[in-house]
Amino acid sequence: MSASLPPSLRLAQAVGIMTSAFLSGGVLAVSYGFVPSMSQAPNTLLVREWNTTYGRGAAASPALSMLSTLSYLYLSYNLSFTLNHHKAEVYALAAIATGSIVPFTLIVMKTVNGKLYGKVEKSKGLDRSEEMSESQDKKGEKSQELLDRWAMLNFGRGLLPFTGACLGFYASFFMTS
Repeated sequence: MSASLPPSLRLAQAVGIMTSAFLSGGVLAVSYGFVPSMSQAPNTLLVREWNTTYGRGAAASPALSMLSTLSYLYLSYNLSFTLNHHKAEVYALAAIATGSIVPFTLIVMKTVNGKLYGKVEKSKGLDRSEEMSESQDKKGEKSQELLDRWAMLNFGRGLLPFTGACLGFYASFFMTS
């Protein structure tokens, strides 16, 4: 971070980098930590726990993505009219990378999310100890198979704000005017 930048831009650098890195870490931790730990759970518990975890992420992730994206856009806009226009371009790329987590979720993950939500609905009314029967759909997908596919897509999704954080860090600390 350049000492010559006004405090508002230095704050935007910190907020952009920290929120995109935090968001990425949270998303990646779910794919790397939560999903493998649930692989031995009964199907009923598996889909319910996924639903709880997904709900928490869905509540926080868009706001974190928006905060980081707006910080990078603020930096990009304010630097675009100066000799730092190359930094502005990198901050714009960081904004695009971080902000694309929302459309990625809504478009790329829509099918697998819908199938998992169907499994969640099927599990309602069952006791925790009751095992949900795994009637296979047309593709023969079971809860664990869907969750594994979801984890792979979610891992890719987590790389988007990670890329934003790396670009923001690079522009803030390694690019010169």
